[in-house]
Amino acid sequence: MYRIMTMLLALVLTAPSAAVPFTHAAAEENTMNITIDLTAGGKPISPYIYGINQYGNQNKYKQVKATAVRQGGNRTTAYNWENNASNAGSDWNHSSDGNLGNNETPGAAVTTFVNEASFHKIPYRLTTLQLAGYVAADKNGSVTEAEAAPSARWNEVVLTKNAPFTLVPDPNDGVVYMDEYVNFIVQTFGDSSSPKGIQGYSLDNEPALWHNTHSRIHPERVTIAELTAKSVEMAKAVKAIDPGAEIFGPSLFGYTAYDHLADDDSSREWEQLKAENGYHWYLDCYLDQMRQASEKAGIRLLDVLDIHYYSESARVSAKDRVQSVRTLYEEGFRENSWIGQWCMESVPILKTVQASIDKYYPGTKLAITEYNFGGEDVSATIAMTEALGCYADAGVYLATLWGGNGYQFAGINLYTNYDKKGAAFGDLLIPCMTDDVSLCSAYAALNSADDSVLTISMTNKSETDELNAVVHLNGAENQYTTAAVYAVYGDSSKIQLLDGTAVIEGNAVKVTLPAYCAAMVVLHTAE
Repeated sequence: MYRIMTMLLALVLTAPSAAVPFTHAAAEENTMNITIDLTAGGKPISPYIYGINQYGNQNKYKQVKATAVRQGGNRTTAYNWENNASNAGSDWNHSSDGNLGNNETPGAAVTTFVNEASFHKIPYRLTTLQLAGYVAADKNGSVTEAEAAPSARWNEVVLTKNAPFTLVPDPNDGVVYMDEYVNFIVQTFGDSSSPKGIQGYSLDNEPALWHNTHSRIHPERVTIAELTAKSVEMAKAVKAIDPGAEIFGPSLFGYTAYDHLADDDSSREWEQLKAENGYHWYLDCYLDQMRQASEKAGIRLLDVLDIHYYSESARVSAKDRVQSVRTLYEEGFRENSWIGQWCMESVPILKTVQASIDKYYPGTKLAITEYNFGGEDVSATIAMTEALGCYADAGVYLATLWGGNGYQFAGINLYTNYDKKGAAFGDLLIPCMTDDVSLCSAYAALNSADDSVLTISMTNKSETDELNAVVHLNGAENQYTTAAVYAVYGDSSKIQLLDGTAVIEGNAVKVTLPAYCAAMVVLHTAE
């Protein structure tokens, strides 16, 4: 799987206690006007963009207040639900073992996943189905090239059983049925509408890399025809068992997969389809083929277009990291990477993806089920804070951070739990503009249940200068009387309540933020 780096978990974010005095610098070089239009109707924000990946480490549930969780990644491609064996692929010696579940009870891994998500009150649960052809048969360690599938080290995957289901499958029959797995989930936890049900099913993980990450089971590059056929068959099977469940696909690893379903430029199949249909990139093709299959089947077979996004420029430096989110939303922004050099025809990326959806399969939602902008300092929080605002603005349905550390979790917590008492960013996005997004990003939201609170996420991208911003509240019907600033800055990933950094003057608020800072500004009207 394409990864930026190994993410190290940092210290648990602690609650802000007494307000922290903030000493202002003498210079006022970094000034900014932020304009919020309170006359415009609010745009609903999906509650599921503040998500995480399970990634085998439950401690993160205690560090971050998440609204969605995904059970996915390389480990899930060869997961055998009948005995909980899985294979690491090229991530770790092609090892088949009990990483996802040490016992032999059918579905133990998904049971742990559901129970933990329910315990931590995470409302959306997304799991992964296996489409690559084989799953691990045992937990006996590394699989050699000579033991590549088909061999005794693997069980064949059959997507549809076409026979009665059982909740106690035979782990020694050499076959694992995927629709039987979905039935097990529904019979055990209820359907997608039940309190502990699985709401979403991902059609495997990063298929464009199977030949690399899982060469023991899928040594050849996946073809477009193969991926579409398997996606259609699996989606039909899921919908037959749980019609309300959402199908996520195709879980692409990054830009080159969006473009031509490969990690290089060798696909003649793609070039022919592109020429025949006038597609801009492979995402157009996938959406078009899934739409056609859905129309033929009489049911929607793709609910959510699923992509992964690992910033290229964020790996260069902290200065590049705090600008890196702009590739997703800003016309003409050229990041410091090969994306900025060679792929500007698809920048801003989220706008181009949405255009593909609108043209080839309208009504399909968008998910970013793996993303990471890197960093183990406050630049990571700045990038996370801007990314989540960007996802809200772009109408992303679900987003789940891959890996994560204290600084990155702080970015999520600024939106979901900034006061450590459950206070959150509003659910109605309000138009908000800044003078210069290279210096400051800002997003504003009202709460549909309580319009007395206005929340504004802000960043100061200057490494050296504090930010002096004037927030203009155009069209405010009520006078805001109190302002609080919750911020992450300096050498700590803690969210701190800053003292003396926001002053209300009529329908404007003057806000001062430290250098390299991510913040949530909270305004209240009179009681």
